[in-house]
Amino acid sequence: MTIRRFRRGDHETVITETGIDGGPTYVLVHGVGMGHRTWSDLAETLARSGRVLALDLPGFGDAPEPEESLDMASSGAYLGELVAAESPGEPVVLVGHSMGTQIVAETAAQRPELVAAVVLIAPTINRRERTAAMQALRLVQDLAFSHLKVLALGIRYYFQAGPRWYFAKLADMLAHRIELVLPRIRARTLVIRGEHDQVAPRDWAELVTTLLPDGRLVEVAGRGHETMITAGAEVARLVAAHAAGEPVGHPVAQPVPTGRRQRPDTRPRAKANANTNTNADVPWWRTAGWWAADYLYAGWRHLAAPFDRRDARHWQRGDAALPEVVLLPGIYEHWTFLRPLAERLHRAGHRVRVVHGLGANRRAIAETAELLGRALARRPAPPAGRVIVGHSKGGLVGKQLLVDELQRADATGSTPGAELGLLGVVAISTPFGGSSRARFFFADRSLLALLPGDATIHALGEAREVDARIVSVFGRWDPHIPDGSELPGARNIEVPVAGHFRVLGAPETARAVLHGITGLAAREGARVADTPEAGDASEDAAAAAP
Repeated sequence: MTIRRFRRGDHETVITETGIDGGPTYVLVHGVGMGHRTWSDLAETLARSGRVLALDLPGFGDAPEPEESLDMASSGAYLGELVAAESPGEPVVLVGHSMGTQIVAETAAQRPELVAAVVLIAPTINRRERTAAMQALRLVQDLAFSHLKVLALGIRYYFQAGPRWYFAKLADMLAHRIELVLPRIRARTLVIRGEHDQVAPRDWAELVTTLLPDGRLVEVAGRGHETMITAGAEVARLVAAHAAGEPVGHPVAQPVPTGRRQRPDTRPRAKANANTNTNADVPWWRTAGWWAADYLYAGWRHLAAPFDRRDARHWQRGDAALPEVVLLPGIYEHWTFLRPLAERLHRAGHRVRVVHGLGANRRAIAETAELLGRALARRPAPPAGRVIVGHSKGGLVGKQLLVDELQRADATGSTPGAELGLLGVVAISTPFGGSSRARFFFADRSLLALLPGDATIHALGEAREVDARIVSVFGRWDPHIPDGSELPGARNIEVPVAGHFRVLGAPETARAVLHGITGLAAREGARVADTPEAGDASEDAAAAAP
């Protein structure tokens, strides 16, 4: 082992070199608040087949803190100078973890001649959680499942760096847009994430992989964000195989952008590919305020439910030439959560029915869809058809019903949707890809069923043939669905409202839902409401139960 220093201006990096000559040169770049010791097991394994340079970046580990922090792009340029000095004429394998992936990506994009291959372990920052508050929450959540070795190293390095430097680098991370850099990386790139990584969720890792011109993804079972610490030897074997040109992991196909993402009352615009980020540059105190407001709204709705005796049967009257709307609440939601939306839809002329009698809505998604299908079948299908409008889990139940109908149609040779007159589903704040936050509720099986790895969530995700009959409506920030509610192949509409529950009471949501119903009805040739006028009325309505 040899230790030396690389210096440019007042920025100094400590390089710990191990390994042998004759193999690849691996440059290991740690995450925020860490240092070269986080690579110990991985470096030891890689050192048997090549040369390993484990870094302590300026201000971390054994490296002194400079006066000013370099942003990620400048850090990438700095790393490029270090690589050129340490490995002249020989391209290296750049391996970054967390913050290190942002620096490594910049170097690979800026100096492609220096790089033979790239490995991004737990890439940051998830575009939907680009705030200090959300990153802190995700890190705490991840640490809850961490090994003691991870905690010990984290505490040691945090106190070495100190809070000032740690938060300075965190600010640089939050300001950086790795998704804009990834398409410029020409080198073969392997993305590695731990199965339980809360900081780099699966959907984000898949997006990172799709943005790479030559990217592959592999997941390490049973590990979290610090997977190179807890599974160092295993990750090292993946890195070495990738460096040798072996096809590690699998490519991730870019979804076909058949859906549109748009704001209501505006002209449709093409769905953003890489740089859509509704939470960009939002300060932590604002997301904390959104979170508090969302739970206050939900709490108020729960407290008011037992006292809400207002008759909802009048919602069943309306224009028979317009599609009937069936409102479906989410898990642990009383049907009165949907009252504001019901009022607005009814004023637009729709006959509205609200599904109640499900209790806490804790049954399995497939079972609930079967119950809903039987309830709808007891009434003749309206000539203008039906649209299910579901919130949260309700949207998943709606999609399951579409899948069930399609399967029955395939078996009988009938037209999908004909039996129930179902035109499609408008889903509000629905976790189509699951919600990793369901892990917090480990004692509640009904919530654990919403985890991204759940069999039903996976099966619904694979059932893409019904997505064209779905409109997904969601707010700019959702504390329950950190990975978002966008559904490739569906029509996606974002409303300028923050929250998971509060979005139900917003006039913008009602207008978006009406736009969605309009699109689904037009797709089937049904008559639709005049949605701009209905949106101006703002107070439209909902209905009793099927």
